[in-house]
Amino acid sequence: MSNTANSQITIILATSNRDKVKELRPLLESISPLFRVSALHELGREIEIDETEKTLEGNALLKARAIFDLLAERFPFMIALADDTGLEVDSLNGAPGIYSARYAPMAEGQSPTYKDNINHLLHCMTGITERSARFRTVLAMKGALPALQGDGTHLFEKTADGIVYGAITVEPIGDEGFGYDPLFLVDSTGKTYAEMSMAEKNSLSHRSLAVQKAIASLREILEEQNISQTASNTPV
Repeated sequence: MSNTANSQITIILATSNRDKVKELRPLLESISPLFRVSALHELGREIEIDETEKTLEGNALLKARAIFDLLAERFPFMIALADDTGLEVDSLNGAPGIYSARYAPMAEGQSPTYKDNINHLLHCMTGITERSARFRTVLAMKGALPALQGDGTHLFEKTADGIVYGAITVEPIGDEGFGYDPLFLVDSTGKTYAEMSMAEKNSLSHRSLAVQKAIASLREILEEQNISQTASNTPV
């Protein structure tokens, strides 16, 4: 086993959206005591990465790679984890999709609020009775872990996705969550995300499903590299 195999590994959440951080952190902290979860704003690196790709997968990988390259020298063993999430409405041919966070038209240089996006989606669906939709998250990881042999590093990239099916309500329902949560009625529960506690949402959401797949991939990598899942006192 490498003599660095018990070093702490920093998982960096490659997002400036603090609501996503609140949702992702508890899902990731249980993977292994070797992992420490940090958000960009906690590292003094609140940056925006232009999502120029045409798919959720492309944008997630774009962000993970950018944050990995930015912080690789600071953290010898790290994983940059990014997601791209889209609300896909069948009657709108999959819109807003990759444009979900910036769906409402705004003046140049301005970004829409959650309320702006909700109001614009409801406007676009005026008079539409077919309201089926799905929330989809693609999560991308780029990482450097202690290698199985010697003192090198094992580099990897992985993606995982999660999908939840539902429908768009005719008005916002519920006060929890963020984004389009008040409009997304989950098929399996009959409630909107905004009617759920964070714990309930985390048990079934599109993002949690993607994270669960990512966790399984990370555990496989730890086993492949023979990395102990017991934390040491090695400083970071």
